[in-house]
Amino acid sequence: MTKPLPSKPLYTVAVQVPQPPRAVFFVTHKKEDAKDRPPVEEVTRHVKRLAIEPVPGDANAIHFLRRLDYAGNLVWQTRHPSLQETFWHAEWEYGVPESAWVKRVE
Repeated sequence: MTKPLPSKPLYTVAVQVPQPPRAVFFVTHKKEDAKDRPPVEEVTRHVKRLAIEPVPGDANAIHFLRRLDYAGNLVWQTRHPSLQETFWHAEWEYGVPESAWVKRVE
């Protein structure tokens, strides 16, 4: 878990990681940061919310699927070639139908 989102997401939704999870995410810690932690840590269980955000300045409509913890910090992210593909991936990974997403209101 590292930093907050750089900009506002287009869509968000609260999730529970299925058991067993369909995808598992790991982070590696630098040697100096891993004093009381293992060098590789499984972080899948930290995911509590998803956010979809377009890649800034991309004319091809590539989107990030960001996995966030309770505090809104980034746990993991993946890139997808379209908004629809991002929705499909979230449904496969977390069982979230497209109709469950909350669209950002400006």
